[in-house]
Amino acid sequence: MDYNIQVRKAVILASGYGRRMRQKELFPSKPMRRIDNKPLISYAIDLLIYSGIEKIYIVYHSVTSDVLDLVKYSAGYAAYLEFIEEEEQKGTLLSFSRVKNMLSPPFLMVFEDIIADRKDFMEMLNIGYKYIEGNADLVIQTVRLPSLISEQAFLVENSRIIRYQKNGIIGTANSFQEKKYGGMAYLWLSEPFSLIEPYFVKQNYKFSAFLEEYIPKHIVFEMPINDMWDVDTPEMTDLTKEILKERGGWDGCLE
Repeated sequence: MDYNIQVRKAVILASGYGRRMRQKELFPSKPMRRIDNKPLISYAIDLLIYSGIEKIYIVYHSVTSDVLDLVKYSAGYAAYLEFIEEEEQKGTLLSFSRVKNMLSPPFLMVFEDIIADRKDFMEMLNIGYKYIEGNADLVIQTVRLPSLISEQAFLVENSRIIRYQKNGIIGTANSFQEKKYGGMAYLWLSEPFSLIEPYFVKQNYKFSAFLEEYIPKHIVFEMPINDMWDVDTPEMTDLTKEILKERGGWDGCLE
């Protein structure tokens, strides 16, 4: 079965201020920061196109409006990208809701600052696609030991994610459980947007708060990947450049 053909659309959230990455000048924004002469967001775009996605919605804000220049960076992007402007930037959950009329499950959601091996990324998605015809609600990417360390945000048992904590899982895991990093690529298999609305009523726009409540009440599995990390700071940018150089460059190490 060709699982890839069932997932044709994705959304990239790229409307955050990126304060830890931002320098004194307004632009380039975090998504358009160059890493080895390649805009950071284009790593995510290329991963999605490589994996067979046909339409990518990019949610942006005025502070990241230079993402509109992506079609100048690569003319081939024009066939894939559709830009959605967010007038008021309050949080990730609100940004995610901007695409509720464009997307229905199954679809992918990723953040703009991920770096991963393309072949590895495709193999990861194939694991996720196997859950499409099952009873899973959501599948999330996980990494056991990423090249660039992040928080161990997920508690996993028998490939099922049973808990999420934004700042890291607190406490010990039993012999059947494992703490893992991740949460940068999401494969939605059930409709999440109606569940988001009550958060807006409470003026809670944090995706982390939604996810912490969502996971214990839904069937959520992991898509293990050998390596993936997000780039949040100038220091992470420098480390990413070093890692890619050691691997022979992004294209060279990923073919």
